[in-house]
Amino acid sequence: MLSSNLNIATNRTIAFEVLRMNHKHPAQVVPAPFTESTSNGHSQLHNMDTNRKTESRAASWRKRSAQIGQSLAAGYNNLQVSHRGMYSIERLKAFQTYCQKTSAIRAIAVCVLTPAPSLLAVILLECIPLRRPEEGWKVNIGFWIRFSLSRIIIAVCCTYQVKDMVERLRISITQCLGIAVVVMSVYIATLIAIATAWGFPVPFGIVFGVGPTLAVYAITFVLIIGRNVFKANTGLVQEVKLQFYVLGVQGIVAFVYPAFTSVYNKASSNQRAALVLLLPIIKVATKNIVAWACSHLEDYVPVITVFSIEVFNALYVATCMQSTKSTLATSVIIAFDVVNGVLTFRSLIKRTQAIHKQMRLLMTTSADKIHSLEELLPKVMEASHNLRTFRTRQGTAIRVSAPLKLRFGVENYRVLDSIARHLFSFEKREALQATTQLNATNSLPYQKDTKNALTCPVTSASQDTTNKPSKQNLHQVDQKLELVESTLQLLFHCEYHALVEYVECAVPMVFGIYSSILCELPSREYYPLTKNMAPGQLKGMLASLSVYVALEILSFIAMHTALMWKFKLSALYQLAFVLETQTVQIQTRLFFWIVFILQFTLEHYGVDFTFRFAWMHSSYYVALTSVLVHQANMNGKYVGKVAAGLELDEREHAHLDQHNQKKELVPEQYTHAYPALLITTSGHWLQQTTG
Repeated sequence: MLSSNLNIATNRTIAFEVLRMNHKHPAQVVPAPFTESTSNGHSQLHNMDTNRKTESRAASWRKRSAQIGQSLAAGYNNLQVSHRGMYSIERLKAFQTYCQKTSAIRAIAVCVLTPAPSLLAVILLECIPLRRPEEGWKVNIGFWIRFSLSRIIIAVCCTYQVKDMVERLRISITQCLGIAVVVMSVYIATLIAIATAWGFPVPFGIVFGVGPTLAVYAITFVLIIGRNVFKANTGLVQEVKLQFYVLGVQGIVAFVYPAFTSVYNKASSNQRAALVLLLPIIKVATKNIVAWACSHLEDYVPVITVFSIEVFNALYVATCMQSTKSTLATSVIIAFDVVNGVLTFRSLIKRTQAIHKQMRLLMTTSADKIHSLEELLPKVMEASHNLRTFRTRQGTAIRVSAPLKLRFGVENYRVLDSIARHLFSFEKREALQATTQLNATNSLPYQKDTKNALTCPVTSASQDTTNKPSKQNLHQVDQKLELVESTLQLLFHCEYHALVEYVECAVPMVFGIYSSILCELPSREYYPLTKNMAPGQLKGMLASLSVYVALEILSFIAMHTALMWKFKLSALYQLAFVLETQTVQIQTRLFFWIVFILQFTLEHYGVDFTFRFAWMHSSYYVALTSVLVHQANMNGKYVGKVAAGLELDEREHAHLDQHNQKKELVPEQYTHAYPALLITTSGHWLQQTTG
């Protein structure tokens, strides 16, 4: 037995030694003979290795694509004005009060009637009788009256845009009208001087003086307000300057419109479809500039941005859709609008789902389950009273007060004052606690004294926070802070898109009503659209606009339904709230763009997107013909005198020789004819270059 165990141990030792030697000297191992099964094994290993590499490359490509997609999405979100702001609690409370006190009929009436004043104004301007532009600027008194009224309206609108956004600025109606009259007078004097020297209408006269007029407006504005006012109010210059940036962007848009339209009219049907895609790029760029200039007025960024840029864009799209015969371009406009609406709705759903989840986390009783998922605004107002801090994890401050005061009742201001005291109490307490940590010797008595003095008597929640909160309470406070932040961002987001949908719906309707009325007025002869309009063309144009308006209404209804279903939050009431509480900003911008753009193609303004300027041709030839007739008359007079047997004196001989040798324009008529020839020649050159 002992010997057998010894043999087994010896054999194991020998086997281990052989394995060790083979591992140490692998070259001495005899290879296995090559067989078919070995070949199959190598092939399988090669295929597996290839598959692994392919899968690795595919995974790497998917990861890179996902990163690119995330970067593009982040860039898209950063460019969207609707993603860069939130309501203040004061604005939230004002909106809640408006919803409680306003009927649905009033909300609908506000939305329907908002564009009516500006539409009525432009129709009244169209009723002023005009003479044909070929008759000259002197007999077109009706045009100059109409032009003066339009410039005064636009100048007054600019002044009130600035005045309403700079609360410390005091401008009387007399000062406002004084600025408008000075600007209008300079503008008209400039156009009359050009018309006298060159001819009438002045080429692109409606935009020719926009740049100089803005400069004159700024100088007049400062002089009438007074330099002492700006010196006495620190920071007032910067606030006014930012609002002038907004006016400057509106002026740039006035130049972009004719430039884009001239290129668009020369393009083919397929090229027009591609050019239409440039409009969103122009719109996003100008919107971001306006949003930057108004970033210190965060509550008003949606209104200022949308009504400064979107009104122009919607008017242009409406004009483009009715003037072009390119079905492809029209389809691209509608398709892009649908895609943008889908992305907006998707973003809205994500925000509502996040808030829905946050509200579920805060539910503690069955009563909460019934009410918290239905009414968002009361829940958020309640949570705002119990916040421990008003600064989010990202460092963004939740604002209690709006940048400009909202008038919505004394009782509501008491609520806001209590929240403001609540915020001040905690901020001061944190500062005191930081001070006591630096002075440990006096910390306990000092904290005891200050605790009673700084306790906020507003709510029981604020009183409970005087004691050290538990981790559970801190977690609940953080959840309330996230809910308040998300809701304020949601309201900002919804307001922006509700205004966009409203503008894209209301402006085409205004354009359709205006065009229908214009076709019945004498001034229709001076617009390219209505001058040679066929009987059925107006109906076709209105049908095309109706399709566009219907899409916008459906998009707005979808947003309204989603908010009502989730939180009993009405997009209709929010839209009416903005239109009614910020009337000055909205009406001044509607008047500005509707009065400006709807008259843009009037023949008297000299707008010619072909750059031919045919009337300048006629001005040149009329001047040239008058000179030739004058010379012929003089020659005939002298010849007749000689034929009658009368001799010419030296002066008459010299005069006759001078006219027979030069045969050119006299200085007075040369002054009129040469600019006309220069403009028409330049127009032909530009047409050939761009065409």
